[in-house]
Amino acid sequence: MLYAVLSLLPILLAFGAMAIRKIHLSAPKALFVSLLLAIVLALGVWKMEPAALAAFGVLGLCKALEVFFIIFGAILFLNMLRRCGYMEAIQRSFSRVSADRRVQAILIAWLFGAFIEGTAGYGTPAALAAPLLVALGFPPVGACIVCLIANSTPVPFAAAGAPITAMVKAISSDLTNNAQYAAQYGLDYDAFLRQATHLTTLLLGVGGIAVPLLLIGVFLKLYGEKGRWGRDFLEILPFGIFTGLAFSLPYHLISLIFGHEFPSIVGAVTGLVLSIAAASHGFLIPSHVWRFPNDPPAEELPVHLRQDTPRSMPIWKGWLPYVCIGAFLLISRVAVFHLKPLLQGWTVGWDSLFGVESCSYTFQPLWNPGILPFALFAVIIGMISGIGVQEVGKVCLGSFFQLLKTFSALIFGVVMVQIMMNSGINTSGMSSMLLVAAQAMADLTGSGFLLISPVIGILGAFISGSCTVSCVMFTPLQFNTALLIGVDPLYTCALQTAGGALGNMICINNVVAVAATTGANGEEGKIISTNLLPMAIYVVLVIAVALISLALS
Repeated sequence: MLYAVLSLLPILLAFGAMAIRKIHLSAPKALFVSLLLAIVLALGVWKMEPAALAAFGVLGLCKALEVFFIIFGAILFLNMLRRCGYMEAIQRSFSRVSADRRVQAILIAWLFGAFIEGTAGYGTPAALAAPLLVALGFPPVGACIVCLIANSTPVPFAAAGAPITAMVKAISSDLTNNAQYAAQYGLDYDAFLRQATHLTTLLLGVGGIAVPLLLIGVFLKLYGEKGRWGRDFLEILPFGIFTGLAFSLPYHLISLIFGHEFPSIVGAVTGLVLSIAAASHGFLIPSHVWRFPNDPPAEELPVHLRQDTPRSMPIWKGWLPYVCIGAFLLISRVAVFHLKPLLQGWTVGWDSLFGVESCSYTFQPLWNPGILPFALFAVIIGMISGIGVQEVGKVCLGSFFQLLKTFSALIFGVVMVQIMMNSGINTSGMSSMLLVAAQAMADLTGSGFLLISPVIGILGAFISGSCTVSCVMFTPLQFNTALLIGVDPLYTCALQTAGGALGNMICINNVVAVAATTGANGEEGKIISTNLLPMAIYVVLVIAVALISLALS
C-alpha cells in the first residue's frame, strides 16, 4: 500500500497544486515540481535505471513537441482566419442560427467538436472549438470548460476509431492464448472489437444524451445571473436533450451496423444537421435569448452580424476553411480513401535510445494535424486572401510567440508521464508507478472492481493526455482482473475505454493545450476543478448502464 500511495504522489501534487485555490500554482510551476518528485521516486524508490530515465525524458520532450505542433497549427489557423476576415462571417452565421449563447455553446463545443474528434482526435477538438467560441465573445475559461466537457463521448472513436482499436490490440495475445478466457467467453479479435464497440457506444451514448446539459449547467453556474440558474437551465433543457439524442442515437446505431470507424463522425454530422435545422426554425429554442452581461441585446446586434451586406464576406465562404479541414481529415483518416499510408510514409525517430530497447520513437510529420492540415491550410488561406507573404509571416511568428510560454508546461507534464509509465525498467523488481497504483485499486475492490474500472481509465488519461495511451497501459490489467473476479472482460475493457474518454475532461495535456489556444494560461487549475463534477456525474451514469447491461445479459 505504501508504494501505491508513493506512486500517486506526483499526480496528486500536480492536481492539488493547480486545483486548490490557496496554492493555485500555474501549470508550468506545478508540473515542474511534480516532475522533480517523479524523478526522485523513480531513482530513489523504484531504482529506475539512469539510462532509462534519460531516454524516456528525451522521449517525453519529443512527444511534447508533437502536442505543441497541434496547438500551434490550431491557433495559427484561427489567427489567419481572423486576419483574413473569415471569423466575422462565422460570427454572423451563428447569430443567424441563434443569438443565444447556450445554443452556440452546444453547437460548437458538443457537435462541431465531436466532428473534429471523430476525424482527427489527439487534442484537436478543444484546441480548435474553444478558440472559435472565444472569437465569438465567450470568456476564455468558460470556452475551455465547455469544450473539454463535450470532448468525452466521441473520444473512443477518434481518428476513425484509433483508441478502441489500440485497446483491443493491447489484449490481442490474451484473446488468443488465455485458456480460461477461451473456455468461458471465446471471442476472437474481430468479434471482441465488434462487441466492445457496441458496448462502449451504449455506455457513453446514454450518458452522452446528458452532455449538452452538463456543459450548459456548468456554464450557467459560472456566468449566469444570480438566482436565475434554474430558470435559464430549464429553458434550454428540451433543446439540450434533443441535441444529445441527435448525436447519441446515430452514434450507437452506426456502431451496430458499420463498426468502430464511423460512430463519432456520423453522430456528429447527423447531430449538426438536425440541431442547426432545429435552431434555425426555432424548434425547442427558448423565447428568452440568453446573453453575457456585456453583450448587446440580440435585437441590437450590428447589421453586419445579422445579415450579409454588400461589403461583407458571404457566410458560406467564412465556413469554407472549416469544411476543407473537416473533409481533409475525413479523407486522410478513413482507410477506404487510401491516403493514410501516404501521409504516414515519412517518419523520423530512433530505436533503443541510450541502449534502452523499449525506448523507440517514431514521428510522422505529415500525420500530425497541427502541421497538415492546420498550419499548411492557414498559410494557403493567407496567400489566396491577398494579405502578402510578409503579413502571413507576421501571423505565423505571432502565433509562435503566443504559445512559447506554454511549451514548458507541456515538457514538464509529458516527461513526468513517460517516467511514471516506464519506471518498471528498474533494479527493484517492481512494476511501473502506474501499474502499482492500478493493481492496488484492483486488490482493494475485489468483486466491486467494476465500480473503479472506469476510474483507472480516467487515471491513465489524466496523466498521459490520451485515451489511447490509457487503454494501452491498463487494458491488460482490466482484462485479467475481470477473469479473476468472474466478470466478462468485455465489460471491464469497455469501462476502461469509457474512463479513458471521460478523463479527457481533466487531463493535463488537454487542459494546458486548450488554455494556451484561448489565452487562459494560469487558469488550468480552475478548469480541472470545475470539470470534476460533470465528469463524476458521467462516470456514475456509465457505471449504472454497465451494471444494468450486465444484469440483463
